[in-house]
Amino acid sequence: MHSLLIPIVALSSLASASKQKPLGNDASSNFIQSSIYGRNLDISSLPEPVTLPPSFRYQEEDESLFGGINTFAHLEFTECTKSENSGTFDIGIVGHPFDLGVTYRPGARFGPNGARQGARRLSPAVGYDMDHPGVNPFRDWAKVTDCGDLENTPFDKLVAIHELEKGMKAINSLKPKNESAADAVRLITIGGDHTITLPILRALHSTWGRVAVLHFDSHLDTWDPKQLGGGLTKQSEVNHGTMLHIAHEEGLLSNNSNMHLGSRCTLVDKHFDLNNDLRCGFSYIRARELDKLGVDAVVKKIVERVGDEFVYLSVDIDVLDPAFAPATGTIEPGGWTTRELLAIINGLADAGLKIIGSDVVEYTPIYDNAAESTGIMVGQIIYEILHWMIKVPVKKPKA
Repeated sequence: MHSLLIPIVALSSLASASKQKPLGNDASSNFIQSSIYGRNLDISSLPEPVTLPPSFRYQEEDESLFGGINTFAHLEFTECTKSENSGTFDIGIVGHPFDLGVTYRPGARFGPNGARQGARRLSPAVGYDMDHPGVNPFRDWAKVTDCGDLENTPFDKLVAIHELEKGMKAINSLKPKNESAADAVRLITIGGDHTITLPILRALHSTWGRVAVLHFDSHLDTWDPKQLGGGLTKQSEVNHGTMLHIAHEEGLLSNNSNMHLGSRCTLVDKHFDLNNDLRCGFSYIRARELDKLGVDAVVKKIVERVGDEFVYLSVDIDVLDPAFAPATGTIEPGGWTTRELLAIINGLADAGLKIIGSDVVEYTPIYDNAAESTGIMVGQIIYEILHWMIKVPVKKPKA
């Protein structure tokens, strides 16, 4: 029965359709002409087609925020490791595509590329915002550039770390463009996993000496290598959870001015991990304490702890709750919001803390959502750090 009904229904529909008045050429033409497809465009009035190389930088008249080959926020590209570029920039954005030190999810080697994708909504042409009245950090006193990525081998962790250190030393050796404001270039590094902080601190030491590390992270990252990695081989000792322990052992950190912010991790041992962390010169503000203290009190505690020391800012995006930063390697529920993190960084800038360098690490784009929430957030954090560097020029310590 059902098989007979189908053609009957189809025939009935055809009969009904045959009674409709067919659309003539005029009707079809009128529809096209009245739609957006019918608007006449004088092609000769368009500019000649161009390709946008990595060195492309937006001017005031540019409107597109998604064309061209990506640099961070459409900044000009500079080969910052080349000595001939000394004196051409003040602040550089540099990528470290490295993830050989992870203990859980891999993929942070793609973080620098993902962060540049996430920052394509930013540009020097639209660099002002409501939270920093009158300041465009891309066009203030400092020349800001994208230094590209530092090449490093994906096959040998220790070789890669040395390559990153050598690259950072080459950049740090350059003179800034505006020596009247600052006498050393400063870098914001995009990771990569958190291991990269170690070669960065090594490279900075010859310029700045010991620095106070402000470590925004859900984890401590001062684990003794025997606790995290087992101490089995030299390669296993260096990872994204031990690098601050090693930095302390090498004399790169301030003795007692370092802080963990937003901590909430599990521990390997009942007492040893926290005792070792204290030995490495760290105190901490746990993630849940923010609800009791508030942003202003957190900033005050940090300022009192750091004092007049030079500050290195290291932001692991897992300091944020997974709701705001799902695309990270070692995820921990119960973190801060993006707004809270940005407010704290802004408060440290207002307090005038002497920031000499920074990294934003552990962004693993494969775990991001379709809205690119994490990538866009990473770009915004870097924009906030850039405002801090613009607001607080820093002179090298006197010999």
